[in-house]
Amino acid sequence: MTSNKVDGDGAFAHGALSGGASVITGYPGSPSSGTLQHLIKMQPDFDFYIEWSVNEKVAAEVAIGASIGGRRSLVCAKSVGMNLMVDPVMTLNLTPLNAGLVILLGDDPGGYGSQNDQDTRPLMHMLELPLLEPADPREGFFMMKQAFELSEQYKLPIIIRETRAFSKDSIEFDLPSFDYDPPNYGVLNEPFRFVPVPAQAVEKHRRLHRQLLAFKGWTEKSAFNKSIVRSKKGIIASGYAYRKLMDTLGHNSNVDLSIYKLSTLHPLPELSLSTFMKSCDEVMVLEETLPFIENALKVIAYDHRSNSTILGKSSGHFPSEGELFRWQISEVLEDFHPGIKTNSSYSKDNEDQERPLKGNPCADCRYEEVLDAINQATQSLGMHPLFTGDPGCLFSVGDRLLAKYAIGSAVALASGLVKAEINQPVVALVGDSGFFHTTIPAICNAAYNQSRITLVLLDNGAAVTSGGQLTPASGFDALGNNTPKLDFIDIARSCGVQHISEVHIDDPAKDLIQTFKEALQADQLSLIVVKIPRRS
Repeated sequence: MTSNKVDGDGAFAHGALSGGASVITGYPGSPSSGTLQHLIKMQPDFDFYIEWSVNEKVAAEVAIGASIGGRRSLVCAKSVGMNLMVDPVMTLNLTPLNAGLVILLGDDPGGYGSQNDQDTRPLMHMLELPLLEPADPREGFFMMKQAFELSEQYKLPIIIRETRAFSKDSIEFDLPSFDYDPPNYGVLNEPFRFVPVPAQAVEKHRRLHRQLLAFKGWTEKSAFNKSIVRSKKGIIASGYAYRKLMDTLGHNSNVDLSIYKLSTLHPLPELSLSTFMKSCDEVMVLEETLPFIENALKVIAYDHRSNSTILGKSSGHFPSEGELFRWQISEVLEDFHPGIKTNSSYSKDNEDQERPLKGNPCADCRYEEVLDAINQATQSLGMHPLFTGDPGCLFSVGDRLLAKYAIGSAVALASGLVKAEINQPVVALVGDSGFFHTTIPAICNAAYNQSRITLVLLDNGAAVTSGGQLTPASGFDALGNNTPKLDFIDIARSCGVQHISEVHIDDPAKDLIQTFKEALQADQLSLIVVKIPRRS
């Protein structure tokens, strides 16, 4: 063992390899990208397969295929990426796995790098899959390592949740050394095992419930959950919220409070939790963002005839939006348990110290110049354009957009506006990574349904806001190996776009404006690819 200061991203990366993962996929998006970035750096020393997939659904399906083929696989996706993965995962849960499969889910409480403040945990009720969340990077290492064995034992994918704050947190611990010898079980070719059909849907669903019940039995004895009963006042701290609780208590960790550290979030260890709640008159629940655990505990308390009062977000002690801060925990604890001493360094005034440090990847962005050129073109034509956009780099011009939803939605939104027969031109702005992500089907739809919109593809050569990961148009894979260089114009033409132009951001202004004028005047779907090399 070697003692190192390891952050959450690095802990998961080492845990995945220690657990025998040999096929790793993902799509750029904070906070889950950090683990895949770590693994890219480690790949030359361990020789596993790793890729940036074109989107999260594809990433999940590649990982599923690898699992069927006998290789342990890991897929990394942020919260909104998980939304895209739901389609295959909702049938994956019905097909007993061959090799272990783990999904690393990155939630972003506070929306520091996301267009929403999504809490993905409630999705587990629909997915009906196990969900774990470590309290600190050390536990993250061991949880990730064990997750592959659990996946194979219960024949289910295991979802591990992290938050942005967890991914950047670092602690010093002995990182176990390991011999990388990933298993290869070979392809499992069993009739209908991986082919869910209507005639088997109910029986497969019934078997899933049996698998979940067996997994629930494991949660009752899991070492990832711990409880100490000292008082009639109790705290149940979920996942990384436990770390924040311990930081808040500081040297007073032996305070007169009963504490339950909960890291198995779905299904919950019902018997263990009910026993803990029966020992308390009041229980305060710490979690982020929604009252997911809190609401479940109320059901457990009712079913097990516990008279304990469950407090948390629904009782108004904590907000149900944004990140849970240590100063909020401190204030609530001082009211919940008068006389308690908490770490005075956490206060509302220095909340910014708890927020993750964030650079500005768009400091040199030149998208404003593109929109200015489009506006000059439309003004010369007596037009007033409406802009739709995708998440990502376009947040830098968000104040100039009419609408921005999911990656790939700009073109379809623009089509809808045109079909609403508005009397203004509509310009759909998309990025190069978003083009491959989910824009191509929308272009096919726009061409097929003859939507007269102007599509502007802003090609800056990478997914800049999530770390500069390359796209299929770069000609290089995640490891820098040469690959086929996919061409935007060839693809768009194959999708039915006929009016296509390509310009460079440093072309003479009059040439840029003229190109946009011609596209806006075209009586059909048109595409302008704008090359915008990064300055750094």
